[in-house]
Amino acid sequence: MKSQQDIFDPHTQEILEARARALAQPPPTASADDVMSLVVLTLGTERYGVDIRAVVEIQPAGPITRLPGVPPMWLGLTNLRGRLYPVLDLCRYLALDRPVQAAAARRLVLVAGTGEGADLEIGFVVDDVPQVRQVSLADLSAPLVEPSSGQPGVLIGITADMLTVLDVDKLLRDPRLVVQEAFSQ
Repeated sequence: MKSQQDIFDPHTQEILEARARALAQPPPTASADDVMSLVVLTLGTERYGVDIRAVVEIQPAGPITRLPGVPPMWLGLTNLRGRLYPVLDLCRYLALDRPVQAAAARRLVLVAGTGEGADLEIGFVVDDVPQVRQVSLADLSAPLVEPSSGQPGVLIGITADMLTVLDVDKLLRDPRLVVQEAFSQ
């Protein structure tokens, strides 16, 4: 029986050994700090991801009570188990044009800050919450444009399949979310 070295000439043997060494290397792995678990939210045809650590709860959207004298980006207040939460119209906040969906088909995503805004909890009304997925921060591209002028940098980046990643902490610190007593529509 012939050995491998007898079957291949030395040059071919060298190439095969180099390929074997390259293939024997473990694939590079991203560290835990480089990977983010995202809850995917849909708003019309747009998809957004928020860090799963910021999501407190996901519920079917219940009644939302409008409040007079607040900016239009605020839908109002909702009551969850005896506690009132302000509800933000994420479409208005992000300056999106989208069709209005039936309230019964929508979800309320309750988020809280994970940093400085950790004491603030608000709700987003979204069309659906189809999945949770892992995204490597290295795979994010810079957002093409911020949603509208005057926005703090609430967009972290965008994935190759067009999932826009939102920074909930920056969103919660946006001074435009503060309701001023003198606001008039």
